[in-house]
Amino acid sequence: MKVLIVDDDHMSCQCLRQLIDWASLGCEEPICAFNGAEALKLIEDRRPDIVVSDVKMPVMDGRELCRQIYEKYPDINLFFVSAYGDFETAQMALRYHVKGYVLKPLDGDALLTLQDMIRETAIRQESASFFVKICGDEYRDVLKCAIEEKDREMVDCFFHRVERLQETLSLEDIGLWQHLIAPLIDYRNTCLKMDYGLLFETQRRLQAEIMACPVSERTAWLRGQFDQAMQQEKPDSSLVVWEMQKAIQERFSSPDLDINMLARELSMSPVYLGRLFLEQTGMKVTDYIQEKRLRFACEQLQHSVRPVKEIAGLSGYRDAGYFNKVFRRSMNMTPGEYREKYWHRTD
Repeated sequence: MKVLIVDDDHMSCQCLRQLIDWASLGCEEPICAFNGAEALKLIEDRRPDIVVSDVKMPVMDGRELCRQIYEKYPDINLFFVSAYGDFETAQMALRYHVKGYVLKPLDGDALLTLQDMIRETAIRQESASFFVKICGDEYRDVLKCAIEEKDREMVDCFFHRVERLQETLSLEDIGLWQHLIAPLIDYRNTCLKMDYGLLFETQRRLQAEIMACPVSERTAWLRGQFDQAMQQEKPDSSLVVWEMQKAIQERFSSPDLDINMLARELSMSPVYLGRLFLEQTGMKVTDYIQEKRLRFACEQLQHSVRPVKEIAGLSGYRDAGYFNKVFRRSMNMTPGEYREKYWHRTD
């Protein structure tokens, strides 16, 4: 953070610059101005986060500087350091939201008091900035990548900051937690290829669960969700296709079997599964299911005396007419013709 010291006493400026450990407060080395008018020019140019100002100064005193900062630069944190602790100045400090007031002379106790007030303000400002970045989704991709790469150190560091944030700000707002759940949903979407319907239900469930937790326990709960996500392995593409083929082999006789059913059971996107299956096998899922059904139907026509309508049902077709149509288009003959042609050959 940037700091501006405003005091017409050069010795006071040097004292504040040298005797406060600004680096430990997360601040750059301060710059100095020697009256309010000079300070306003530097504020316009440098935009400091913190201004430490005397009250009695020539050209423009601290009161007028305070008023203009309040009106033009409300994000600046202003502290007064003055030898005058009058009631009028105290009222003005309250009216214009001055963060702290320390009386001169600047002995060890006064400097320590000022340093503590600035540290508290710096922590609050850092927390507020962190909060805004979270709600602006600046950490969304970073956290999703951390889950994907199992970067526990980065996740630990992030949630340590969230814990500090929780100590300084009221985190009742559901919006914050929705933004922190988002990387988990992104990971399930892009890396686990989760089905969109299941993805929506997972998001809704996570949001309901975190809001049911006491505010003080939400960070720990969410950290646990990230741990679980990092323990999940990405699906091996060949294993996924094998699971699909196995399911088709076992349940091709169900008329309801299709890519959507397989996607629901594997908790993955049907579009992704269809593309993956085509890449691995060179066939569309619908064609693969149809091949299994027709192969079974052919075996039944060759080796059983079941009626064609019954074979159609056992092969996964609700409508015998549609079965006949599909069979004829694929085999260039009707089921009856196929049975007549191949029954004696295999008997």
